[in-house]
Amino acid sequence: MNNVSLLDAPFSAEPHQGLVALQYTGFFSPQNITAMGEVVKLFLEKHEQSLKVRRRLFSSFVEIAQNILRYSQDSRALSHDEQLYRFGSVCLRYDDGRYYLESTNLVGTDASDQLRINLESLRVMSIDEIKQAYRHGLRAESPAWSKGANIGLLTLARDVSEPLEYHLRPLEASDLTAFWLKATICHD
Repeated sequence: MNNVSLLDAPFSAEPHQGLVALQYTGFFSPQNITAMGEVVKLFLEKHEQSLKVRRRLFSSFVEIAQNILRYSQDSRALSHDEQLYRFGSVCLRYDDGRYYLESTNLVGTDASDQLRINLESLRVMSIDEIKQAYRHGLRAESPAWSKGANIGLLTLARDVSEPLEYHLRPLEASDLTAFWLKATICHD
């Protein structure tokens, strides 16, 4: 996994020189996703002129953060007022003309298998096939295992500039798997 530490990020007076816009590890809630979203928006308003790139990045950030909130199976989950707070990590950085959104969280065996199938399928689809699958997903019923419309990965795949990268690493003595996802977005 390619983790970037905020302390390692070389901030400079020139925009877009290895900038880390956001790095968070901890509990995800709707409230802190909203707050992180505000940080992402402000960073993009200051550093990115293309409205299309800003829209794609913000949409991708929201999908990644919501997937952690919905699907992370880390034992450190907290519950408060019928809201479950799940543990994970997200990072948005810019380096050499590309934005990178990375996330890490734990998932169960079934989710791991489903993620592998879905992500491998997306990696070989054309952008037109992804868009068609996305439109179909909007009209279709969500699978029983899904906690949303089941179009999050399609949304990401539609918005990225390169195929989604991922790594699934089973944890020893556990039925959990560490899931790392990377979305790359640049000017097309």
